Amino acid sequence: MKLPPEFTEKMRRLLGDDEYRAFYGALREKVITHCLRVNTAKITVEEFLRIFPYPLEQVPWCPEAFYLPKGFKASKHPYYHAGLYYLQEPSAVLPGVLLDPQPGEKVLDLCAAPGGKTTQIGAAMKNRGLLFANDLNPRRLQALLKNVENFGIRNIVILNEKPENLAARFPRYFDRVLVDAPCSGEGMFRREPRLTTAWRRNYHPKCCVPVQRELLEEAAEMVAPGGTLVYSTCTFSPEENEGQVSWFLETHPDFQPAVLPELPGVSPGRGEWVGRPDLTGVVRVWPHLARGEGHFTAVLRRKRERDGGRTEETPFSPEGIGNRGARFSGSARRSSGAHLREPAAGVIAAFHDFCAQVGIEPPGEKELPGLAGGRLHEEDGGGLYLLPPGLPDLRGLKVIRNGLFLGEYRGGDFKPSAALALALERQKAARELDFPPSSPELARYLRGETLLLDEERLPGNGWVLVKTGGFPLGWAKRLGRLVRNEYPPSWRVR
Repeated sequence: MKLPPEFTEKMRRLLGDDEYRAFYGALREKVITHCLRVNTAKITVEEFLRIFPYPLEQVPWCPEAFYLPKGFKASKHPYYHAGLYYLQEPSAVLPGVLLDPQPGEKVLDLCAAPGGKTTQIGAAMKNRGLLFANDLNPRRLQALLKNVENFGIRNIVILNEKPENLAARFPRYFDRVLVDAPCSGEGMFRREPRLTTAWRRNYHPKCCVPVQRELLEEAAEMVAPGGTLVYSTCTFSPEENEGQVSWFLETHPDFQPAVLPELPGVSPGRGEWVGRPDLTGVVRVWPHLARGEGHFTAVLRRKRERDGGRTEETPFSPEGIGNRGARFSGSARRSSGAHLREPAAGVIAAFHDFCAQVGIEPPGEKELPGLAGGRLHEEDGGGLYLLPPGLPDLRGLKVIRNGLFLGEYRGGDFKPSAALALALERQKAARELDFPPSSPELARYLRGETLLLDEERLPGNGWVLVKTGGFPLGWAKRLGRLVRNEYPPSWRVR
């Protein structure tokens, strides 16, 4: 890897000769570190460590993140496909830790794709409250949708909107806002050497600073009094890091730096590089000081208004909650120009008949028995959705996903989605196939193959919930001795 001379000269000047030698040596190492982050909405860390096939070492700044063992094919293991963990760069989990989302809050991930931080937020919220995940790039939404569904997150609104449109709609609305901003990517040079070429062309710090400031301006508009704004990058550039925070605090006197906990492996920011040696609320991860790539995080709090005022929420309206846009493969479905409406009695009956046949309790049943509160809605194309409670009016916004996609109602029958399976609580179903993780049959299922089963093992035809170790994976349909595979084609293990 050849580092840009402008970059190396700047870092030598900033760090000084001694620290620069350690920094440069770390960047030249061909050591790429990965971690898995446990989905604590599905399993406790303690139980995960008991069932995982290898001993794990914790990432020091995140109690639910662990460095991957060498040689372990994490994306092939059934626990990954059951949504028990997400694969991430270790430093990238820090912003989610410092955001500290809580169940019942309203949280926005403004630059969400491919979904690493969104799934981290969703796991912490335990499907309570409202989680908005937005990304302006439509090509990145497929990965975001898949990861959200895999984690079983159902209190979600996924959007493909300009930040200024969201700021106009949701002034001072969110308890917590995360801006994981596009940046020059210097912290990822070791991991992705091709980024050095992009740095020289269109991702130089000078190009990124104006974009980041626009994002911070719009994000600030949406933070409620007393709320939290977290800004993060994966670059070393002080112009994009401490410099942005210094500018923001000067231009937004109603915000102040948060007092941050001391975390092992996490270093203080370098406010002195931008003439602010007293700057607080900012931290860094350095590759020569920790097992991770370069990362920066700032935590800012909006001061509370004296009258405690919050913006008035627009009331929920079924006409304003439609899923719009193109159709995606797999379970991540949305339909063009579709709107949601309250479903007919026959649609609700078909869904409940399906649940009774398989012997499952519908998601959300414990919080709102009988799916009360108008939360079950039907799409024009036949899709059935379970909406999160407390939704605002979303009319006029590009909504990609609103709540949990349950499945489709076609010809009087209900066909379940993979998202529904992954959103189910761990429960015993009347019709299920629960394979051990090492089962050859499970490997065939994840590859999308048809299975053969004796009548004694699974009597009768119809839908079947497929699991591993008690955790749902997806669906199959029994037809005689054949068990037809309903695992989404785009999710199958190659």
